[in-house]
Amino acid sequence: MLELSILRSLPIPDLTKTRFRWMMQHQPKHVMGTEISSARVWRLWKGSKSITAVAVYEDSSTRVRVEEFFRELSRDLGERCELAREMWPVSELRVPQLRAIASNEASKADLIIVSVHCGESLPDEMTAWLDGILKHKPRRHGVLLGLFDPVYNGPSGALHATLKSIADKGGMEFLSQTDESPQD
Repeated sequence: MLELSILRSLPIPDLTKTRFRWMMQHQPKHVMGTEISSARVWRLWKGSKSITAVAVYEDSSTRVRVEEFFRELSRDLGERCELAREMWPVSELRVPQLRAIASNEASKADLIIVSVHCGESLPDEMTAWLDGILKHKPRRHGVLLGLFDPVYNGPSGALHATLKSIADKGGMEFLSQTDESPQD
């Protein structure tokens, strides 16, 4: 658990100690620090020549989070495995034709990433995109990964539950990772 001295230095003036403790206690425990290498498909991926990944993100900070994840994943997979990646900003998913293209690409991917800020629900465009994936995704091994804000920016439990439900419907493994670094 973060120490209170770190809490005091955070640039979030309305975050009280009590609220912070409550968020830490009610945040799903398995969200913190999840590693992709814990996925059931990791051994298959590690021996593969290529992995395909499609990500959707909300804004520049959530895009940076995805790019950092891709760098770490490429390093972990090694030089013999090519990581083919596609990234979509949520704003492009507002156009039905682009959303259909993005859903089709993601339905063929080994790894689908949703990088979002804390909130009660996903943006409507992301929900429609994920629904499109479920319509086209063959029942095979895959991973849906949620990348979330640090816990002190707010709880991500509702988003976690939504993405887990979608992964279950699509026969995918669900993993999540919470960004541990403060955002500016």
